[in-house]
Amino acid sequence: MSTFTKQAAQAARNLRAEAKRMTAKASLIKRPEVKAAFEAFPLNMRRSVGMSIAGYSSTVYITATVRGLASFKDAKLTRLLERFIDWETQVNEYTYGEPNKDFTFTKKIDGMEIRVTIYAYVKSDSPLCRIVVTGVTERVVREEVKQIVCA
Repeated sequence: MSTFTKQAAQAARNLRAEAKRMTAKASLIKRPEVKAAFEAFPLNMRRSVGMSIAGYSSTVYITATVRGLASFKDAKLTRLLERFIDWETQVNEYTYGEPNKDFTFTKKIDGMEIRVTIYAYVKSDSPLCRIVVTGVTERVVREEVKQIVCA
């Protein structure tokens, strides 16, 4: 058997294995738990909700962006966040540009993970919520300068 024939056969086996993995991943999206997480979003938001599956794990990602909020206590946002109240929660806050928080909710079910992230943005001109300087941090960075020297 020639080298080409062996490599072509291996490539074909790899493609069949990848197709099998992708079919299994596609079945994750159809699980009732994923459907329930997606349906937690109001009808008027569902068209903009993104959904994807991790390449090498059993994680389903659901993402949505909510813009133009008066504050993070806005009823539209709080009603949505309450739907994930019993999930593991992580919040990241960003203080550049407009006030922004990412709310990430994670639930592990039968060997799979569903991760819902809601990107929330408050209007930059909101009278209720703004970015303020609360302190100053100074950093000293020391970095080695390297070069290649050949004899």
